[in-house]
Amino acid sequence: MICMKVLVAYYSWKGHTEYLAREIAGKLDASLVKIEPLTDPGPGKFGKAMKAMLTRREKIKPCQTDMAEFDHLVVATPVWAGKVPPYVHEYLSLVTNCEGKKFSVFAEMGGRGADYAIMFVRKNLGEKGMLFVASGFTIEKDVDARAVGPQIDEFVREVRGVFPEE
Repeated sequence: MICMKVLVAYYSWKGHTEYLAREIAGKLDASLVKIEPLTDPGPGKFGKAMKAMLTRREKIKPCQTDMAEFDHLVVATPVWAGKVPPYVHEYLSLVTNCEGKKFSVFAEMGGRGADYAIMFVRKNLGEKGMLFVASGFTIEKDVDARAVGPQIDEFVREVRGVFPEE
């Protein structure tokens, strides 16, 4: 049997993306890393959306960004104003030892914008020589209702499909 080592990196503001990341990590027997702002971003939704819209990066606390011991990176991100949060943007810039490794993206959104956020992650990690595998998304109200099992299961199947068991 081929065993892949997966790292699930996530940022979560209200807990929706954290729930998804934990579910995905559990199903993939993956390591989990939380992306945390270096300073408190405050409660303002407008300011957060503006930083995302301007494609800004914001400093994050030290966390696992070295992919040397991992085969696959899963980035779980909320979508803010059609973009990834500035903390996820910063995390992507810090990922190292990733050339030739695989990655996938799972986005959580209020209503729309996942396509652009997924494309942004694909572009950033693709430029580092990583190989895209799968993407998925959910809507916040479905996460609240815990009605996201099928989306998570399909995403996990796609990620696992790259490393078939022998």
